[in-house]
Amino acid sequence: MQIKKLKLLPINLSLKQPFASAHETMRQRPVTLVALGDELGNWGYGEIEAFATPFYTAETQVTSCYILQNFLWPLIKEQEYSDPRQLWQMMQAVKANHFAKAAIDMAVWDLTAKRLHQSLAALLAEVSGITGRQQVPVGVSVGLHDLPQTVQAVRKAQIAGYSRIKIKVNGNQDLQRIAQLRQQLPDFNLTLDANGSLTMTPTLAPEIDRLHLTFIEDPFSPVAWGQSWQLQSEMQTPLCFDEPIVDVKMALDAMQLEQCQIVSVKLAVLGGLTPVLQLLQAQQQQHFLMWCGGMLEGGIGRAANLALASLSNFNFPGDLSANARYYDQDYTESLTFAHGQLLVPDAWGLGVELLPKYQTLLAQQPILD
Repeated sequence: MQIKKLKLLPINLSLKQPFASAHETMRQRPVTLVALGDELGNWGYGEIEAFATPFYTAETQVTSCYILQNFLWPLIKEQEYSDPRQLWQMMQAVKANHFAKAAIDMAVWDLTAKRLHQSLAALLAEVSGITGRQQVPVGVSVGLHDLPQTVQAVRKAQIAGYSRIKIKVNGNQDLQRIAQLRQQLPDFNLTLDANGSLTMTPTLAPEIDRLHLTFIEDPFSPVAWGQSWQLQSEMQTPLCFDEPIVDVKMALDAMQLEQCQIVSVKLAVLGGLTPVLQLLQAQQQQHFLMWCGGMLEGGIGRAANLALASLSNFNFPGDLSANARYYDQDYTESLTFAHGQLLVPDAWGLGVELLPKYQTLLAQQPILD
């Protein structure tokens, strides 16, 4: 097999309402559709998940597109391969830049599954040796709001059937809002994401434990491992690492050093499906807890996450929610959502199609050298 063609299509998705975290407030979600064509005329799709700004990660849409076109593409163009993991290995001559690598890796796996006449979910299950699922329980992420808006958002998510609700918080004082929320809605599967905004105090551990969380994500800065270890040793609530998990080694180190009890897996942050499969191999031997995190993906990224989350080794509902929850209009057809679960497509590859408008726009894009 050979990759012969590359097209890039920038897409700007409009959020139904601003999504606020401790990092920034987003009203638009830019993504870039990456299309790779093989020698037989088949196309596979990936998505650059970097944000417009460098507040969450160092990579941005601009830098990822530049690295992909000028450095990664020349490494893989017209190279012979029989397994997507071979092309991922070729890309390791470029240091870091995981979002750019992940977009290519995603497209190559999609293309490979199509050539094999398999769904991506079935191919990942076959390669990993992990049982797949036809339906995946999913959760929802709620941005920063005042208490009444938070209560409204949680109730709406409960009615829709979401089995886990994650709420963004910003600073220690914001935990009072969650305590008040718990008083009004005591019975639901709640997780928090602090995006590194908390400060270690003598009362922080018991304050978090009183909230009866499934887990708390990233209380401190990604580099504050000592504080994470101390907090986890003082509280019963499991601590989850998300932003510190920038590669497979970091995930394994975090578990070995007892920095956390749970790992959030984001295929774009780790560099693609290929390194996630490496992490899954280690997880089968070491039996740590993990779940599939989200980054407000567009339709292609969301479909790739769903294929990954269909593997039964993931322990919690992922941040995958239905396309229509966040965007006025996604650029692919919607995934099927019902009763808090997404149906895993069984069509070849990712199993979703671009909407006609975006098929036309992609066809008009030049093939890049």
